[in-house]
Amino acid sequence: MAEGAPSRVITNTLVKDIFGLDCMVIEDPVSGSPLVVPKGRHHAGQVGE
Repeated sequence: MAEGAPSRVITNTLVKDIFGLDCMVIEDPVSGSPLVVPKGRHHAGQVGE
């Protein structure tokens, strides 16, 4: 589905398209790699969406 450095290709859109998961992709503060954080159903429509 995507090719390249993880920090460039792992996006919330890619995760949604492949896995059907609403999420936010942020930088892991320790490793600097992408960190996928699922959005809970109770957080839909809040800031950061």
